Amino acid sequence: MVKRWLAVAFVAALGASASAAQQATIDASVDRPAIHDNESFTYTIRAEGSVRGEPELGSIKQQFDVLASSSEKRIGIINGRTSEVTTWTYELMPKNAGEFTLPQVRVGALQTNTVALRVTPPPSASAAPADVFIELEAQPSTVYVQSQVVVTLRLFVGVSTGRATLTPPEIAGGEAIVEKLGEDTNYSTERAGRAFTVRERRYAIFPQQAGTLAVGPATFEAMVIPDRGFSRVSRFRSSTLELAVQPAVPPPASMAGAAWLPAQRIKLSERWNDDSAELTVGIPRTRQVTIEADGLLETQLPEIALPQPAGLRQYADQPDLSHELTPLGIKSKRTVGMAVIAQTPGSITLPRLALPWWNVKTQAWEVAELPERTFKIAPSAEATTPVTQQEGAPAAATAAPRSAFWPLVSAVLALGWLATALAWWRSAAARGARAHGPRASAQVAAERPANGRKLLRDVQAACAASDADAARRTLLAWAEIRFANAPRSLGALASELTEPAAREVLALEALIYGATPGGWDGRALAAALAELETARRPGAAGGKDEPLLPLYR
Repeated sequence: MVKRWLAVAFVAALGASASAAQQATIDASVDRPAIHDNESFTYTIRAEGSVRGEPELGSIKQQFDVLASSSEKRIGIINGRTSEVTTWTYELMPKNAGEFTLPQVRVGALQTNTVALRVTPPPSASAAPADVFIELEAQPSTVYVQSQVVVTLRLFVGVSTGRATLTPPEIAGGEAIVEKLGEDTNYSTERAGRAFTVRERRYAIFPQQAGTLAVGPATFEAMVIPDRGFSRVSRFRSSTLELAVQPAVPPPASMAGAAWLPAQRIKLSERWNDDSAELTVGIPRTRQVTIEADGLLETQLPEIALPQPAGLRQYADQPDLSHELTPLGIKSKRTVGMAVIAQTPGSITLPRLALPWWNVKTQAWEVAELPERTFKIAPSAEATTPVTQQEGAPAAATAAPRSAFWPLVSAVLALGWLATALAWWRSAAARGARAHGPRASAQVAAERPANGRKLLRDVQAACAASDADAARRTLLAWAEIRFANAPRSLGALASELTEPAAREVLALEALIYGATPGGWDGRALAAALAELETARRPGAAGGKDEPLLPLYR
């Protein structure tokens, strides 16, 4: 037995190791997507998780010279789990100009993504007329209202300076939202045979109206320290960029009513806390739907319209909005968590989710979507009938080994004794029922309404205290006595009730599983149930039926 458990533990450890290896991820990036032929750039490989080996740069060295390299590994514990991050950084110099795709790099069993890079020829000598100058560049060339345009500011300094300040470019001609993209980048380059130190800064600009938007000038002010002569305070300004901002493009008839989302990429994805294709009545499952967009602010991402198919309810939580700053612009994300509750057994299909958007690269309307998904809905576990002792006994007897013969005989004799005792008890109960006659039957029949009234008083007490959880529990307990087919969820109970009680029960369910702000006031539900019970008892015999107790006494 000990060897068996050791084997099981060993296999589990291997499985855990394999799982950890599968969870390792790797990513490659550059500090700037476009450079000049005589400029260096930084290429970074970042691995999360346990990774063995070093990057194999053979294919990259064919197109770029490696000027310097470094690596760093960080290991920590987050929420009780070990976190390992390894970073390799390389300073590369292109061998010639052109459009490049840095190929995948293998690190152990993993491969990085490819990275696009544009290397342009060096500017002419006339582009460097002074010791200090500023350049502004905008991408893409076609700009739409509310779309992202990335403006790159490059400050070239060929002399020593001190007490320097660099102000961002001015915006004129219309309203625009401006976001700085991360920290400044510093590198060295040559212009007209002269060495310069370059400070590069990027901005994401979102024009808010069509027309002409002027970007610039940017201003650099510093104490210039020449090789000869006296130091002086100098101010340098860039030129001004004029952007022709295009208006929004109306959607086609097939996408009528679509929101204007001018982006480089939009993706829809979902995640469940359990990937199985089966739901259980009354048991909530957690679903997360995420919109990811390149070139949009997170505040531009729309609310996801969730269809509510019959027999299923979805209660959305407050959305989680976030964004990431990259050299290429802003990547935003909107994640909505929701509780999904099945109401009735059977089969149900969640409809397809579609999100139309405008692709600024292809200049065409596209649709991001989640395909439909079908679930089987099982009855509530509380409603399933347990397997009886007699049904399980033959299987146990068949599986019993010879060494368990006498314990098995003892168990069979015990079962026989229990069966005899049960038969005697039923006979005695029957004699008692015949002895007492209709009086005993009436007493048993009276206990059920009495229990129902007690549970209804418990519901009223929970409503008076505005205790939503207690109201849910007592409502479902009351429903077991009130209805022949006891509902196992608040949604199923609401389908058995009339207005306004059904509406108030659904409101309670929405508050428990949704994101309704504020507290719950149970008085409306208590009043609706009181009205329901009063209508149900229209003056019983002699008017002696027990009236519904008042909510407040």
